[in-house]
Amino acid sequence: MPELRVRIAALNDLDDIAEISRTTWDGDDYLEGKAPGWIEEGSLYAGELDGKVIGTFRLIPMPDRVLWLEGLRINTDYQGRGYGRQLADFSFVKGKKILQSGEAECMEFSTYILNHESIHISVSQGFRAVNRFILMTREGIHSSAEIERIKPSGSDFMGLPDHIPCGWKYPRLCPDGIEWALKRCDAYKTGNVCFLRKMDSDETTPLRGALDDPDSFLDGAEAAALTAGDSHSCIIVHESWKNVIERAYHRGYGTWEPVDNYNVLVFRYTI
Repeated sequence: MPELRVRIAALNDLDDIAEISRTTWDGDDYLEGKAPGWIEEGSLYAGELDGKVIGTFRLIPMPDRVLWLEGLRINTDYQGRGYGRQLADFSFVKGKKILQSGEAECMEFSTYILNHESIHISVSQGFRAVNRFILMTREGIHSSAEIERIKPSGSDFMGLPDHIPCGWKYPRLCPDGIEWALKRCDAYKTGNVCFLRKMDSDETTPLRGALDDPDSFLDGAEAAALTAGDSHSCIIVHESWKNVIERAYHRGYGTWEPVDNYNVLVFRYTI
């Protein structure tokens, strides 16, 4: 099997990258929209085969000396032929070299629970799952909740278990992680409940007060979604916040496929 040539992605790779993105998760993938910016900053890698880019990945520094891996993709026409393993191995080797240099202490990434190949490869490389969340959506929302934009304090994040859901990135729960999240999320309050909504996404995550009053959180999330022009609400909740999850199910929230407690995993590798 020919080996991939892995290099920094360039703007003239965008057509190939768009092809990869449009066949990933039934076209509901963020890679195509993010790729131009990632290429401009030089953080996106491309796996090239016979002059065609068939895969990508990205490595970036995150708060608390975390190296974050994302955007690991293989064109569906080339899956099942070992190229995904080649690209994943290259990304892990690259990341481990950065850890060995002392620039970061660990490497992390998040993935959907049905991404079986990536999970299998990662575990074989020494990654382990360190956190689990559930992503839920509800269509046909309505809410009369009054919400207000706020500037939250660190105490509003207390109760979150080690990571802050922020789209498909999960910064560590630490002062730098909170600052990182607040640059990318709007914070709201309704009653005594606070929550975050990702600026360029439909995803909302509960903060202080939601455990005690899950209905107010869900009302607020739906009000924020309606304000943004969405007809659906999307929430990300840690698996341990069972009363919020149970209330969401009761109100008509569901998952892409049936799951028990979680469908998003955060993995970590430490030397």
